[in-house]
Amino acid sequence: MGQLTAQPVPARALRILGIDEFAFRKGRTYGTVLVDVESSRPVDVLPDRETGTVAAWLHEHPGAETICRDRLMAFTKAIEQAALDALEVADRWHLLQNLSLLAPADHSTVLRLHRDVSRRLVAQCQRATPSPQPTDN
Repeated sequence: MGQLTAQPVPARALRILGIDEFAFRKGRTYGTVLVDVESSRPVDVLPDRETGTVAAWLHEHPGAETICRDRLMAFTKAIEQAALDALEVADRWHLLQNLSLLAPADHSTVLRLHRDVSRRLVAQCQRATPSPQPTDN
């Protein structure tokens, strides 16, 4: 089995941080991966998914403006302890997962609804954003 090694964590604070759990051994051993969402690059791997471990990492690497996370309560508690100023959001995958739990067994319906709603929201935002007005300078 290969060994996981992480690149050095950037000195600057990550603007948008992703936090997600993964299985080293499904059902037995779990870790946490921390991702720079803007570059889509992992920045660190933690040996577990415990509140204290994640909170300690957040204390050592302050400044994230937004944290994308899954539903794991340990992550919520860690953010409450160590990153109070960060905006917590669910990532797209977990939003779709939540929708699929409420939707019929036909997941293509969920994906179609997601696509349609996303397009409508983008169109509404574009209509609501005023165009820059030319200046007479």
